Formats: sequence, structure tokens, C-alpha cells
Amino acid sequence: MTREKLIKKFPYFATQDFSHAFDPLTDVFTRDVIKGYMQYLIDKKQPFSLFIADIDNFKYVNDGYGHKAGDSVLCSIAQFITDILGDRGVVGRYGGDEFLIISEGITDYNDVWKIGHDINMNIGNLRFADDALPSVTLSMGISRYPIDTKDYEELWNLADKALYRGKMKGRNCFIIYLESKHKNLDLKAKRDVAFSPMYLHAKVFNTLTETSNLGMAIKNQLHFLVTYHMYDHLCIETPSGMRFQLIHALSKHKQFESIDYNELVNIIDNSGLAYASKVSSYSSSMSEEFIKLLKKQSVVSAVYCRIGAFDKVYGYIRIDMTDTVRIWQTEELNLIIETARVIGLLLYYNNKTIEELDYGTVEIVGKE
Repeated sequence: MTREKLIKKFPYFATQDFSHAFDPLTDVFTRDVIKGYMQYLIDKKQPFSLFIADIDNFKYVNDGYGHKAGDSVLCSIAQFITDILGDRGVVGRYGGDEFLIISEGITDYNDVWKIGHDINMNIGNLRFADDALPSVTLSMGISRYPIDTKDYEELWNLADKALYRGKMKGRNCFIIYLESKHKNLDLKAKRDVAFSPMYLHAKVFNTLTETSNLGMAIKNQLHFLVTYHMYDHLCIETPSGMRFQLIHALSKHKQFESIDYNELVNIIDNSGLAYASKVSSYSSSMSEEFIKLLKKQSVVSAVYCRIGAFDKVYGYIRIDMTDTVRIWQTEELNLIIETARVIGLLLYYNNKTIEELDYGTVEIVGKE
């Protein structure tokens, strides 16, 4: 949308001094202008939706390709969002790698979903002038005025909660805030994201050794993984079936079946790990029957990690995501590997098997 058309469609901008209204790098509205627009709409009691859009793993672009390349990515994404939106909203740069979208007059869930879906589905087609640059994805959190709240600060808070949920689901998605699903999400947990890898790896060891009850120790560690990363489903697969089965309260799916143990043995690589951001396109030795079973359980993304020590294999940690493609992060894969490694050693030195431990019934964990 041209700036002239923008002024005509959204009266607020007719009052703006456009000499300072646009971010000098990305050429979208500045933070102050877009925040002022949001406050104006609230003062006028004009319904709108707020999108907070965050570029996934942007630090990797800056660190790996340089800040000039990072600036190029920011400009391209700003133009991409502007083009996708058309006359459905306006874009502002909040700062760093975050953008804000205000869709005036659009609050119906399906209409908001369509905007998020259009952005999410098309960003994979974005190409940069430098072919060496990696593809990028966005995570978005969305709140709606006055459906979710009539308060300015709370609207930010709710969109931020939705964004946090999207990040913990594996990024590359959009989440529309719904009180019934997201009310109890605690943003204080964002502090956990800043924990260093050293802290997290120490936590694995401490949790698994803080009690002499090995079954309880394993259960506590798996609880931590599910709630920290918001996995839909986690269990340990053994030759005799699933053990320590945990399902997140926010998962839409609550029914999971055991998968062929011999298939797991075949797809695990030498590192003891196999994972797929999109199970349906996984190109390993995974059979059609195996993929069919996962699809039956609505599994979109998955991780399998061998639990073993020396020449013994005790089972496999299995993690499933069911709603959106999850882009597995190196840090979380390392945490899963570390968990499996320590469990394997503890089983070995205690001369135990998974089947011998008290693992309880299926549990629903986390907050709704």
C-alpha cells in the first residue's frame, strides 16, 4: 500500500508528520508512531488486532553473516509483511528484529487467522539478494481489542503471552490469544529462556540425582522437559511399550499410541538421535507404515533419542508435536541428548531397566 493510500484508508495517519514517521532502515513506521496509533484506536474505542512478529533465530544471521546481511534481512521482511498485508493493516518496527502489525477493524478470529496464515505460509518463499543467506521464519503473538481486553498495557501483555507460547512451541507459527487456552501462561517463565546451556545441563544432572528413587527422578526430569519446552507429548518407548507418558495440558490431542520399536532402532543415527521438523517429508529409512501411524496421531514434528550406556540400550525418548511444524533448536536437542545420556548411565550403574521402575499412569502436565 502506498503512503498516500494509507493516509486515505486510516485517518489517524493524516495527522502525522511523515518526515519522521518511518524507520530509516526498514521504511515502515517507527515504534513511537505505531504505539501512538494503537493508543489512538483505544481512545476512539475502535476495534483492532495487535500482532507482535519476531524473526526466529535472527542472532544467527547477524553472527554468521554479519550485521549488513542482517539489515538486508530486516528490510526484506518489512517489505514482505507490508505486501502481504495490503490494505488489511499497517506495519511498524518495534526494535531489533521485532515488528508490530495493527489491523484496524479486523478482530473476527477467522479474519485474524487468515492474516497470520498468509504471513506464515508465504515467508518461506522470501528470497534475499544474497543467495548465501538462510531462509527465515517468523513467530507471531496476536491479541484483539476489545475482545481480549480494553486496557492498553494488558493488550501488549496478552500478545506477548501468545508470542511466548509460539516460541516455546518451536517458532515458525502464529498464536492468537484465547483466554480459555492461554490465561495461565506465566511470562515470568521467560526468564528461564535466558538460562545458559551450562545451567540447563547442570539441572539435568541435579534433577536426575537428587533422589535415590530413580523412577521419580526420571519422571521429574521429563516433567521439566515437557513444561519448559511445551512439548505436546513425551514418553520413553521400550520393547514392551510406552513408559513415563506425559501430555501437555495445552495439547489438542490426548491420545497417543506406541510406535514400532524396531523402526526406532532403524532410524536412529550413530549419535543416537533422529528428528524431523516435518515428519511427512522425513527422508530417512522411516517406513510408510511408521509415518501413517504418526499421522493417525496427528504428529507433525518428532524427536527420538536413544537411552543407553556402553553396549546397553534401554529405550528411546520420544517427543511429539501435533499442531505446527517445530523447528528443532540445537540447544534443546542437546538437552534431550544429555537427559538420555544421564538416564542411561544411571540405569547401567544401578543395574535397572526402564520396565523395572515405577513410572505411573499417563499424566497431563503444564497449565491450560
